[in-house]
Amino acid sequence: MLTFEINDAQLEQRILEKAKTIGKTAQEFLKDLLSKEVQEEVVLDELPFEVPKLDYRLHSRIIDEPIDNENDIDDAPIFQNGIDTIEFAKQLRKQAWRRES
Repeated sequence: MLTFEINDAQLEQRILEKAKTIGKTAQEFLKDLLSKEVQEEVVLDELPFEVPKLDYRLHSRIIDEPIDNENDIDDAPIFQNGIDTIEFAKQLRKQAWRRES
């Protein structure tokens, strides 16, 4: 816990008035004010160094590699070799139950 001592009567009066207009106590107002200030210092809005922006048109390419072997093309329908997920889940549960027993 920190304690602040304010020796400036005008500053103390302005703090009290500001806290009263917001509807907070002076302690709550100062706590909010200090926590906001400390959080802003931690977050860097700007990097301490410069990062050049690259033009995507100059630094990208379309990948269009030729297929060397026609056998590499898979003409099988999608999910043809798939398994029944419901049955697979049942089997997993049975195996897990056998291990626990």
